[in-house]
Amino acid sequence: MPELVAFVLLLAITAYSTAGGVDFGAGIWDLLAGASGKSKEARALIDHAMAPVWEVNNVWLVLGIVVCWTGFPLLFQEAFLGLYPLFALALIGLILRGAFFAFRHIAEEPRQHRAADLVFGISSVLTPFFFAATLGAIASGNLASFSPMSIAFGLVSVAATAFSGATFLVGDARRYGAPEMLDYFRRRTIAAAAALIVTGTAALAVIAAQAPDLLKAMLAGKGLPFALVTMVLTPAVAFLVWRRIYVWYRVLAVGAVGSLVFAWAFAQSPYLIPGKLTIDQAIAPQPTQILLLIVTVVLVLVIVPSMALLYYLDQKGALESTY
Repeated sequence: MPELVAFVLLLAITAYSTAGGVDFGAGIWDLLAGASGKSKEARALIDHAMAPVWEVNNVWLVLGIVVCWTGFPLLFQEAFLGLYPLFALALIGLILRGAFFAFRHIAEEPRQHRAADLVFGISSVLTPFFFAATLGAIASGNLASFSPMSIAFGLVSVAATAFSGATFLVGDARRYGAPEMLDYFRRRTIAAAAALIVTGTAALAVIAAQAPDLLKAMLAGKGLPFALVTMVLTPAVAFLVWRRIYVWYRVLAVGAVGSLVFAWAFAQSPYLIPGKLTIDQAIAPQPTQILLLIVTVVLVLVIVPSMALLYYLDQKGALESTY
């Protein structure tokens, strides 16, 4: 049962990394649009794509936090005491991102609108960076807020969110019949895939120096199948988009990012903090485990169909008149 609770925590982290990562990625491209000739059209597409579903994926963040402090109180204590600066920066970024996405829709003066765009974009970079940096610090076994592994994980996260965000914006451009934006985000998907490959490779070098046992488990142990999936799917998505083969490319992008998270987690298991704290050492008493799993099942039965309906209606354009 402890392994099952740990798997629930992993699924929550993965869901937030993939689904939430798409929203963060859109914000990154909003920032990088700058003041170019197509920046207005790019931001309009991003707004249109995000408006019905923005911030809904934070439900997975809440689930992950609840599972962590309830199911693994020792992990929660160790991680949040040692890494509170990173968590604080991530949460500040999350708040600013949501607030300024809303503010820019009511800003009347161009200067106010530009300021809101800037804060929204910057916080869309910083939030995934700092959330992933906490995982990097945990993976190193040394809960120092800023270390080579925390920085490496943060950079990989930014590249991964930019990759998934661009991929989904390709789909949105196709759905809204915007051929110029389709080519615009096609190029950015390919560039982001290259950035993910480069940062991922660099991160492996950092892991080799900081946590060689983790690298061994990722490339020759339990994490290997998932690492291979990421290595295959990332260039595959870039190839499909480059060749304008719009089949399964978004699903494959989600698979690439999700497998990246799984590769880290399975390579690290059975440790929650390598060399210090295992799943069995950190797990809450059995009655708590049972109650937590029951609550999780009920939550999933309520939330997943609701979110699926929301995404379905959004993809069908049924929410167009509501925003």
